[in-house]
Amino acid sequence: MALPGLAVDKEVVQLQQNVALLLGTVRELQRSFDERMAVMRTLVEQSSDRMNQFQDRMTQLNSAVADMQKSLQTSVGNAGQKVDNVGGQIQGVQALVEELRVRLDKLSQQVAKIESTTQTISAATAPSSSFGPPPGADPGTSAAAPAPDVLYNTALRDYTSGNYPLSLHEFTDYLRYYPSTSLASNAQFYIGDIYYQQGQFEKAIQEYDKAIEQYPTGNKSAAAQLKKGFALINLDLRTQGIQELNSLLRRFPNTPEASLAQDKLAGLEAEKPAPAPRRRTTR
Repeated sequence: MALPGLAVDKEVVQLQQNVALLLGTVRELQRSFDERMAVMRTLVEQSSDRMNQFQDRMTQLNSAVADMQKSLQTSVGNAGQKVDNVGGQIQGVQALVEELRVRLDKLSQQVAKIESTTQTISAATAPSSSFGPPPGADPGTSAAAPAPDVLYNTALRDYTSGNYPLSLHEFTDYLRYYPSTSLASNAQFYIGDIYYQQGQFEKAIQEYDKAIEQYPTGNKSAAAQLKKGFALINLDLRTQGIQELNSLLRRFPNTPEASLAQDKLAGLEAEKPAPAPRRRTTR
């Protein structure tokens, strides 16, 4: 017959073992939490540094754009073709600024996601009386199309590098999947500009018209009307091109595009042949 005291001692030993096991689990969870927190802090610091670098780069690019615009206004004069070239350079720099802005927004979202994940890990690994597992994350859903910022950045990068066929395909995809975003106007403009850069001015005008009509308040509405005027002039439709540029001056005064339009109009005026002197009639 077993003694009652021995049975109690066994229960005490068993309880002590269980307590020791639970304490070990707590220590392991705490160690894992500390390691993950250290990793997350490092990621947040790295992301913050990258954001600061992007902001500095954007500031430099904006300053470069402003300098180029000032230089354009003071030095172009009557050189109509030079206006086209310098205007294209400015648009290229502005395209890079837009790309950096999109990348900066994406990076900000990543930082916010990292901070949210840090808080989730903190709550999930905190010791509790039940020592239950952390709740599982909801499974992600696969998208039918690339993310809008990824697709736009890829198309813009191919455009600035001169890979026009691929960029045209990507901007077309962007408008098919995301026709109502704030960058849809930009995508439509660049489709027209791809044709313009390749000398297909009639197609360029059609695409610029879409940017003007479908996105009248979009980011690139003024640029689309400016380049439409240039395209008309390149097709020897001088009168229509001048009308388009004058319409731009009325719709978008005090804009960089308006300055380019004024310079182009001044160049066209200077190219006009001088009127022949009147012949005197003798009586």
